[in-house]
Amino acid sequence: MHYEEVIALRKAFNSVKERQSLNPPSDFEERKKRLKSSRELCVGNEILLSKAIDNLRRNGIKVYPVREKQEAVDVILDEAGHEKHIVKSKSNVTKEIELTRALERKGLTVIETDIGDRILQILNARPSHPTGPVTHLSAREIAKKLSTYYNKPIKESPEEIVQIVREDVISNLNDARVGITGANAITVEEGSIMMTHNEGNIYEVMRKEKHIVVTSIDKIYPDIEAAMNMIKILSFSATGSIVPSFVEVISGVSKTADVEKKFIKGIHNPSEIVLVLLDNRRTELAGNGFKDLLLCIGCGNCLLHCPMYNTIGNEFARDNYLGGKGLAYYSLYNNEKDERLEFCLTCGRCKENCPLGLDIPAIIKRIRSKGISSDIYYFLKSHMIWAYYQMLLRLKTANK
Repeated sequence: MHYEEVIALRKAFNSVKERQSLNPPSDFEERKKRLKSSRELCVGNEILLSKAIDNLRRNGIKVYPVREKQEAVDVILDEAGHEKHIVKSKSNVTKEIELTRALERKGLTVIETDIGDRILQILNARPSHPTGPVTHLSAREIAKKLSTYYNKPIKESPEEIVQIVREDVISNLNDARVGITGANAITVEEGSIMMTHNEGNIYEVMRKEKHIVVTSIDKIYPDIEAAMNMIKILSFSATGSIVPSFVEVISGVSKTADVEKKFIKGIHNPSEIVLVLLDNRRTELAGNGFKDLLLCIGCGNCLLHCPMYNTIGNEFARDNYLGGKGLAYYSLYNNEKDERLEFCLTCGRCKENCPLGLDIPAIIKRIRSKGISSDIYYFLKSHMIWAYYQMLLRLKTANK
């Protein structure tokens, strides 16, 4: 990552940390305990997963439990039918299965509707944060590349950049009949799907004729209250805001009981809701002692406080697998130790600032080390790498 991108990343991260310091929820510690309890109860619990699927289907939602990513892609292609124009919202699970590329190879046009993800798509760039994917890019750099893409001059102003990309997104939303989103939670008791967003784009995507939701089996929560608690913690940890702008709760297609209290479905869009529930080795990881990786809610607060990530940015990452946690998951999923795991300082800052207190450094040690001697080797190597890039960053900043 270019040093200017690291500086932009640090500036953005500091603004989030400042909001967090000014606006902490009064009952945050209690909320985190409740979240940890619900995650430990549900993740890897096949009985609760089965009950959730039953209740979702009872609500009229078509559910596909799938084992691996190609199966998920095949289901989505089948459900998309003859549609060639798809709109979608930000989703780490769709990135995991490389959905956009898979659909494009089949001749479909896929448009990201989140402003940041649409910019990434146009620029063909890598993300730097799960909820702020273009945090590392300056307005100047974005404007320059968008000017080439849209073939017109765009000012180096966040407001103008957002306006231009927004107009692009809206025009594509109007042409689509199928929308794809992720989900932040699936609730067992109600058989509901929950998702949160700030831009309002998910609201538009989910109102297409067919709404396809793609998420993973570790997103299960006991009930809506537990899921809402997670969403508040996610929002604060990711952005510094106690609540997001929007929280959607979907418990079936639209219906009315205005006439003789008889339910009639399909009053407004979507007329069909499809849920693809992906395993993709999660059951295996949970059973092999790596369940803690699956408890993660994806807030990205670990990245805000990681010394290495704040020094080399998404060079401490693999595609969409960001930071130590992302690289650990990638390594376990692919049965190969990613060499970037050697960058981890095992300083524990991620654990200290994780709302669930997940001990990612301990997991990384298990993956990359074979004993005390290798622990010492990787500790020294990572700190030398960090010190070297810190020095380079200071020199380049001083000479700017």
